[in-house]
Amino acid sequence: MRLNNLQILRGISALLVCCFHFRGDLNFGAQKWGDLLFGKGSIGVPIFFVISGFIMVYTTTKLKGEHSAKNVISFLKKRVIRIIPLYYLLTFAWMILGGSFLLYFKAEGLQRVISSLLFLPQKDQFPVLFLGWSLNYEMLFYLIFAVSLFFKTKRYLFLILFFLTAMVLGKWYHFESSYLNMVTDFKNIYFIIGVLFGLYLSKIRLDNKILQIISILFIVLFAAFFFNFFNFDNQFITVVSVSLFVLAFLIFDFFLKVKSSKFLVMLGDISYSIYLSHPFVEIIFKRIHVESPLMLILLFVLKLVVVIIISKILYEILEKRFTNYLKKELLPKY
Repeated sequence: MRLNNLQILRGISALLVCCFHFRGDLNFGAQKWGDLLFGKGSIGVPIFFVISGFIMVYTTTKLKGEHSAKNVISFLKKRVIRIIPLYYLLTFAWMILGGSFLLYFKAEGLQRVISSLLFLPQKDQFPVLFLGWSLNYEMLFYLIFAVSLFFKTKRYLFLILFFLTAMVLGKWYHFESSYLNMVTDFKNIYFIIGVLFGLYLSKIRLDNKILQIISILFIVLFAAFFFNFFNFDNQFITVVSVSLFVLAFLIFDFFLKVKSSKFLVMLGDISYSIYLSHPFVEIIFKRIHVESPLMLILLFVLKLVVVIIISKILYEILEKRFTNYLKKELLPKY
């Protein structure tokens, strides 16, 4: 079953991150509307993490335990094919267009490039394409999930215990290794919540009318949190708000069968390209200087439109055609 509403949520999440990075265009006057409206736009990343955890369970429930090694290899190949081509392309593009190309051939710069390409976090430094920090977490989750496949029917127990134990360690001990600090980071709770949704969503037994009310309530609560209607903000509130928001869209797909807009689904399809490519749009528009509020709003909207166009092109050429070719060539035929 194609999860169109969850796909829409992907598109929303990617656009929230875009708006977060473009919000400076709307910070005119004393009100600073950009910060007011999209100051929490980075929350799109933990939404992605919850979705990833859910999708991993949803797409692997039918794997047969007797083929553990083959399952692991196939799973990792699929993840690599999905993540790496676009990320590598845009990383090298950022090296060229970001204005510091020669620095990447010096010792520290070269180490940063290698770490970026291997999804290894560096202390106090972002990857070359700075958005790659979230992919470091994604690839970590995929790696641990792949290992969990060796545990067959106990794989989810292993997965949950691994990350919960790691997070407890991270709470009480700060490692010198940047990688270990990532492994023990609290952000990994979002993947686990997604896994739990994948395991227990089918257990929900409520009338559809009640589910409609619950879903709307979850979305309203998220909006209240996002737009700072609450006077308090902490990790727990963020986790609950994000989790319930994702759950609302899962309910739309699995129980309410809500019809979805083709355009919004398309935004979900290109969400990975939106997420990785939108910093390049800032480069395109960096020489444009406007001051009137109306022109700043139009510039903000224009940037989003250009991001969507570029992302659609990247999706059709690279994500769709090239990755499909790689799947045919690299994935096992069994």
